[in-house]
Amino acid sequence: MKQKAILIILALAVITLPFLSCDDDKLSDAAASDIRAFIENKYPGAQVVEIDRARNTIEVDIIHDTLSKDVVFDLNNNWLHTSWDVRVSELPQAISNIANDPAYSGYHIDDADFVETPRGNYYLLELEKGNSEIKVKIDETGKVLN
Repeated sequence: MKQKAILIILALAVITLPFLSCDDDKLSDAAASDIRAFIENKYPGAQVVEIDRARNTIEVDIIHDTLSKDVVFDLNNNWLHTSWDVRVSELPQAISNIANDPAYSGYHIDDADFVETPRGNYYLLELEKGNSEIKVKIDETGKVLN
């Protein structure tokens, strides 16, 4: 009987855990307002879909120019980067030429993201060859960054 009661209490604790919130996970109204102002300035007309505070970042999902974009800030509301998916078929020639680079012989582009940062923009490509996958950063001119 005692074990059954313990199991029931444990089960209830597990069930209610996802519904508990922590004040640390919430943004202040001022922080949310600052983030929304930044987004409106950088991405005019963007619709904020969701603002999430992760462990070390604040992640904002937006829709801008019909694209779903992920805007990431540090916990002091400083913009770190924005990224969004790019169709492989829509990559600029300078970027898709990576498939012809001898260093990546046999690889094909599996996935592509465009990343904006305060220090500059780049494409982040996932290249696959069989079961092997590598990530390659390429600037807008086609120069490999990593």
